[in-house]
Amino acid sequence: MNRPPSTVSLTLIFAAVASLSLLAAEPTSPSAEADLRATIAKLRTASVEGDTEKIVAAMTDDYLQTDISGVVQNKETWLKNYFIPLAELIKAGKFRWETYDVKDLEIRIHGETGIVIGGLEAKGSGARFDIEQHTWVADPNASFSGRLRFTRVYIRRDGKWLLAALQNAISPSPAAAKK
Repeated sequence: MNRPPSTVSLTLIFAAVASLSLLAAEPTSPSAEADLRATIAKLRTASVEGDTEKIVAAMTDDYLQTDISGVVQNKETWLKNYFIPLAELIKAGKFRWETYDVKDLEIRIHGETGIVIGGLEAKGSGARFDIEQHTWVADPNASFSGRLRFTRVYIRRDGKWLLAALQNAISPSPAAAKK
């Protein structure tokens, strides 16, 4: 005698299928924030060392950046005009970061998206940023230092955090920040 499955049987089957689908899904990290902080630290090191390969690998293909002048750049333009010229100066020993400290990080994780707000204190010598050409130029007499604030958006793909967007702004003076 064939009987239709009972409610209890259907519930057990559903629970088993649901459990299997959860096991097959990509596991989420118990500490997405810690993973993102590790990515941020790796990007900092790659920036200081002028490691173009690591920087490229850590960015989405559709990356966008708004710099402190309000100029919006895609990945290709930012690499060509900003990072690669600076990386070449670093590798040639013509430029060096004396300070490149990422600080005051506030991190918010929303599913597979991480939003990071923080500051960067930077000091370097051996090059200057040419605003008209919008690129780095070797200059042994040049040095600069400053602080900026940033908002970065990361997305997690295949368990790896990638930088998708960034906006930089010059930090307000301490007096302006208190207002």
